[in-house]
Amino acid sequence: MSFDQQNLEAFIELLSNKRSLFSSQDRSDLAQLISPIPDDIEKLSEAIASWYQKHPKILDAQLDMINNLYNSNVIYYRVTENINQPEVEINKEKLKKAIQLNVNQ
Repeated sequence: MSFDQQNLEAFIELLSNKRSLFSSQDRSDLAQLISPIPDDIEKLSEAIASWYQKHPKILDAQLDMINNLYNSNVIYYRVTENINQPEVEINKEKLKKAIQLNVNQ
């Protein structure tokens, strides 16, 4: 899994599991930020990273989430390396749904 995929996966997890970190304005800003970006993992990752670097609490939580997911993936890979497992698809739609989940709650 590329860094961009890990970054977006971690951010989606953060949106889903740490909802209190995101204000209504944050959620609105994120929705507007990704709206014009094509469904391109690298471009979405760069935009999200640029956004969370301006939000210290979210940046810290994102770095923790990336580390946790990385460690989980390393352990998972070691356990399942002989099993051909498909990767979870990370895309713009999944990111939009995670942001909307927060907007609607």
